[in-house]
Amino acid sequence: MGFLLLVPALALTGGTGFSLMRGRRGRLADAKLRRMPIIVVNGLLLLIPAALFLAFKAKADEFDAYFYIVQAIELIAGAVNITLLGLNLRDGLMMKGRLRRRNV
Repeated sequence: MGFLLLVPALALTGGTGFSLMRGRRGRLADAKLRRMPIIVVNGLLLLIPAALFLAFKAKADEFDAYFYIVQAIELIAGAVNITLLGLNLRDGLMMKGRLRRRNV
């Protein structure tokens, strides 16, 4: 089960991010803090159960409507998480000065 390694690794990453951000305030830091609960809840309540369900169904060769509905939900939830994580990465790089905002 990759989850036994993945979930603690992600929790450690999030905890490290919180500790590095300690004492910082501002628009970017606040945006990152608002996104984190969504990322966590999405992962724990949608992505992990969906992955377990899909693995169970695939192992049983049951590719029915439920399989495809849950797979679609998982793809959407995964896209949301990737987007939010990418925004957090961008904002973190901007906070460190490694990325500058483009004036368009």
